[in-house]
Amino acid sequence: MEITSSIMIILLLPLYSISSSITSIYLQTKMFQEIQTCENDNYHHPISEHQVVSQIDCSRLCTSVEECRQFMFDKQTKLCSLFEASENCFSAGDIQHKVCYRQKSICNSTKCSRCPVGYYGDQCENIIVDCRDGRDRSVVTIKKQRSYIQPSANGSVIEVLCDFKWGKTLIMRRTTLCKEVDFNRTWNEYVMGFGAIHAEYWLGLENVFNILQNFPTANVLNIILRDGYTALFQSHYRGFDISNDPNDYTVSISGFDNGTTGDSLTNGIYSINGRPFSTYDRDHTSHNCPGRFHGGWWYLDDSVCSRANLFGRRSGYTIESTCHWQDDFGLETNFTTIEMILKRWQSGP
Repeated sequence: MEITSSIMIILLLPLYSISSSITSIYLQTKMFQEIQTCENDNYHHPISEHQVVSQIDCSRLCTSVEECRQFMFDKQTKLCSLFEASENCFSAGDIQHKVCYRQKSICNSTKCSRCPVGYYGDQCENIIVDCRDGRDRSVVTIKKQRSYIQPSANGSVIEVLCDFKWGKTLIMRRTTLCKEVDFNRTWNEYVMGFGAIHAEYWLGLENVFNILQNFPTANVLNIILRDGYTALFQSHYRGFDISNDPNDYTVSISGFDNGTTGDSLTNGIYSINGRPFSTYDRDHTSHNCPGRFHGGWWYLDDSVCSRANLFGRRSGYTIESTCHWQDDFGLETNFTTIEMILKRWQSGP
């Protein structure tokens, strides 16, 4: 499943009247079967579930619940599941009789009172460029949730995972609570993005590039590594930027700010600064780094390749191919969660 799904209308549920002046529109989206769901994943669990008579009753129920912007209806069991937000629906069971709808808007004759998360304006005509934009405009609930953003004015609308409390946009997430996603992907897959945002995903080089262009001097890359369920390690890289596709998404980092993980990305001769992105089918190294590390990255043109491998396997055939982070204090490999996050300097716009 590609996370760069557009907001195209697949099917429009007939407009119906809730009262004399309020209407709600739902668009049918995709159903995915996922045999292994994510344990304890609050982004996937429904707000509530109800037995109803029909699909229309399920949509009316979603409209009546303030937090609901999506519903899943089982035509066989008549179970109506309400969700806070998402483009698509996932189910571990049989999806043959299930349908998924997301709410486009709830409006009266003059103004919309409920827009998809990330949209704002009297008629939901505007959309935020990243998660910090949503927080600053006060158009979202201050918490972690999925949201639509449009990083480029003429670009695609995409769905991301936001931490609106701190204005953070998660561009990569890995967790042992979910089925492992293979990060040994092609160049085009790394450009467009892959995975599912309620589980493990990579947002895509082109999407990351577009987000960075909105505030080119104020971006920080925050890397979070959790070893077990309590230990937390962080690194902050200021001035993070990447070039566009014709320049192979070359990375630029002005400095290592601080952190508890140590510096694996810009440390001396092992700095990835100025390096192009590489995948197994577009390798910019002379040392088969993507093949050895089992994933894409801004690898050095050196036999070391990189002191970090966030896109490798949980348990690879070698230390190199296993997710790891090496610093002056040693080598860490036992991660339950890995996150790459974009945020802005507090002194920035």
